[in-house]
Amino acid sequence: MGYIRLEKDADGIVELIFDQANQSVNTMGTEYVEAMQDAVAQLEKDKDSITGVYLRSGKKSFFGGGDLNLLLDMPTDMSVEEKTQKYQGILDAKRPLRILETLGVPVVVGINGAALGGGCEIALACHHRVAIDKKGVDIGLPESQLGLMPGASGVVRMVRKFGLQDAIMYVNQGKKFNAEKALEIGLVDELVADEEEMHKKAKAWIKANPEAKQPWDEPDFKIPGGAPGDKEISQGLEGLLYFGPVSVMNATCGNFPAAQAIFACIADVARVDFETAEKIEARYFLKLMIDQVAKNMIRTFFFQLNDLNAGASRPKGIEKQTAKKLGILGAGQMGAGIAFIASNIGMDVVLKDISQENAQKGKDYCAKVCEKNKRIDEAQGAEILSRITPTDNYELFADCDIVIEAVFENRGIKATVTKESEAALPKHALMATNTSGLPITELAQASCRPENFIGMHFFSPAEKMPLVEIIRGEKTSDEALAKAFDLSLALGKTPIVVNDAPDFFTTRVIGKTVSEGAQMLLDGVNPTLIDAAAKFAGSPVGPLNAIDEISQDTAYKAAMQKKKDAEDAGQEFVENPASKLLVRMVEEFGRRGKVFGGGYYEYPEDGKKYMWPGLKDAFAPNGYTEISFQDIQDRLVFSQVIEAVRCLEENVITNVGDGNIGSIFGIGFPANTGGVFQCINAYGLTAFVDRCDYLADTYGEHFRPPELLRQRAKKNEAFI
Repeated sequence: MGYIRLEKDADGIVELIFDQANQSVNTMGTEYVEAMQDAVAQLEKDKDSITGVYLRSGKKSFFGGGDLNLLLDMPTDMSVEEKTQKYQGILDAKRPLRILETLGVPVVVGINGAALGGGCEIALACHHRVAIDKKGVDIGLPESQLGLMPGASGVVRMVRKFGLQDAIMYVNQGKKFNAEKALEIGLVDELVADEEEMHKKAKAWIKANPEAKQPWDEPDFKIPGGAPGDKEISQGLEGLLYFGPVSVMNATCGNFPAAQAIFACIADVARVDFETAEKIEARYFLKLMIDQVAKNMIRTFFFQLNDLNAGASRPKGIEKQTAKKLGILGAGQMGAGIAFIASNIGMDVVLKDISQENAQKGKDYCAKVCEKNKRIDEAQGAEILSRITPTDNYELFADCDIVIEAVFENRGIKATVTKESEAALPKHALMATNTSGLPITELAQASCRPENFIGMHFFSPAEKMPLVEIIRGEKTSDEALAKAFDLSLALGKTPIVVNDAPDFFTTRVIGKTVSEGAQMLLDGVNPTLIDAAAKFAGSPVGPLNAIDEISQDTAYKAAMQKKKDAEDAGQEFVENPASKLLVRMVEEFGRRGKVFGGGYYEYPEDGKKYMWPGLKDAFAPNGYTEISFQDIQDRLVFSQVIEAVRCLEENVITNVGDGNIGSIFGIGFPANTGGVFQCINAYGLTAFVDRCDYLADTYGEHFRPPELLRQRAKKNEAFI
């Protein structure tokens, strides 16, 4: 057995050792299924001479999930015969674990590293779980994060172990737990210090529990908390089963089939015996396996995200650099948020503002973040804050490795603070500017060392948003880029890398959907439909809602700054629909956004927000313009995708994965699509081009597909 070794000791305990050849991690693919079937068949044959089975790994980690390459290659349009064959294959893959847990001898697992997905499902099939208490031992079922659900009876066993309510939470949210938390909730039974102790404890338990059985195989077993149809079921659980599916549909707008399938499967498997439950789970799992959403999410959130975090866009051949001290210019919400995440990972931070009072306000913001975070106790909060030094003095930057400037979006102010900072900085220090669209090459003109100058666009609030857009100016060196990349990873952010251009990538792409929403409102389209279409497409909020949150006032000032910049440079300022709408909203109607009392929406203190009634009188006095809901939806989505392709065509972005991840993590592009480029692959390249041409003929030439997209469609060359 190349994948599994069976080693029997003098006490009759068989060690079943997973050690997949030529792989760093054990995975649950075809090789596993065949090896597990053979291994369990051998255990059945020899069970009279066996006193127990101890599952463990021969690698540094315990067990990964399924082989996701197999799922990507699986067609979405299977015949009935093909589906039947796949369904039977899923049942065949499950069977060895069921045989193992009912073999009649105690079965223990030793978890020495990550046990996620399939690895967790293997552990659930064991009578006792021993885990090493160390970093990297994470246990859970994260399949929902990839548009999937557990398929090796993980749902069936989670329901029987934890009850419906907790199973829904753990499985649907894709929760994973470190060893200590896993012990606390009962996902593991025992923690040990190292592998040697793990082996001893596992075998000792086997010897002490010769009659071990799973709770659900006992004759009087009942699902914790009750099952559908039970007389004693709690009102809370009954309400969850009744209203839960509606809540899931409302929350996802039907865009995430896994959420619906998991909820339905959990309710269904609780109604039947174990063997029937396994068949039910297999049917739901098969449905998700061949669903396009799962393929989108697997490609982006597993393969491309892992590649980015492994350094796909980082310059090669440069040693990893660790910054010990970070300087931050500007103690507003953005600068303070960056200060918090840096100090939270153990970095010393100098937080500078124009006055000591302002700098202290930034530190006070960090204190409030600590207070709101339930995972940070009082002592930890005090330690985090002790690493932040508020100041109005540049001299404290003298030993900083990196300074991040987070002042107002104003070229003059940024130029001034760059010069003043660099006068105090050591020669090796990186100067990074946090900006959402000001050209890095121009800003670098204020620097005396432009090779050490770079853009780092954090998203607000910085302590929560997962992305950093790193922008390389014309003179930015590879070493500077590598340093910014390494800092982003250290801060727990996913970095994407783009080349300098007006509005970079994320701001440029999101600007198109904002502009398209503005154009539709100016044309008299019902504003409620505009925002609803965005949500039904999978975006967290619509374009009108988004601007209200940012505030029309802020967006208006940014537009006026762009106009002034163009005029100062002797260029013509071309007004787009968004800027036209902002001028009317701010200057004509005084609607400046949520924080100013209202913008596109009204925000009553005692009720839910609603669309400002004045919009109809202002933009559709004779009645709303009727266009199809699908056209509204596609105008908002396609405008972003087309602009992303233009960015790729113009070399603003060079990595498809950067585009997909950046669009979802940074600007809320529908996650179910897999991002701006995967969206095209899923739609079908030729069909996407045809739809672009329809939108261009109907709504304007800005929807006309770029030449790069046409050429890829002709060659059927996917964006990967």
